[in-house]
Amino acid sequence: MSLKLIFKDVRIVALAGIKNSGKSNNLLRLITDYRLGGGTVPIYAYGFPKETTKMFSALEIQEISSMSQMINKKGCIFILDEMQKLKINDRRYKDTRDEFVDFIYHSNNYVILSSPNIREFNSVIGGVIEKWLLKSIRIDQCINGSQLKKVVEAYKGRHKVLGSIDLPKSNILVINDDCETVIRCEYLEEADTKKKQEKLF
Repeated sequence: MSLKLIFKDVRIVALAGIKNSGKSNNLLRLITDYRLGGGTVPIYAYGFPKETTKMFSALEIQEISSMSQMINKKGCIFILDEMQKLKINDRRYKDTRDEFVDFIYHSNNYVILSSPNIREFNSVIGGVIEKWLLKSIRIDQCINGSQLKKVVEAYKGRHKVLGSIDLPKSNILVINDDCETVIRCEYLEEADTKKKQEKLF
């Protein structure tokens, strides 16, 4: 199971990539595969489009809309798809970030943080991220001095192209200390909320 591989030795993981690189679709595929594999750990999600509500019910995902709704939840997986809205990457809310990290560890929880904007992965939140999951990403879109930029710059594998990391939408690059791992996430049509958007041009 891919989630088991991702959380093998860490609790706080980030999924970063350019817009329209398949992040939300990949996250829902990871959860789908986890459930199909018999995974029963409670999963709570934040920041997904409203069109995914039907999938949430089928996958036994509970939706949350604020940090306060995480209180008293133990032994869970949190998927925070719009993590910047929770202010945990804002230096003015350092206490909130620290309490969040303590909560994840003390309550035996796991979390994947994601954002549609690469620049949200600043040094404030980067300092608590223990593993990076990368999609296609351009180094010039990363904030100078951030841990994400250092990870992208340090990567010298086969997916590095002209100062960028380039992957198909169905792939996630897992940056491990041990080795380079690519997870394949088959496309989920029902999770593609952008497919139905009207083409304006």
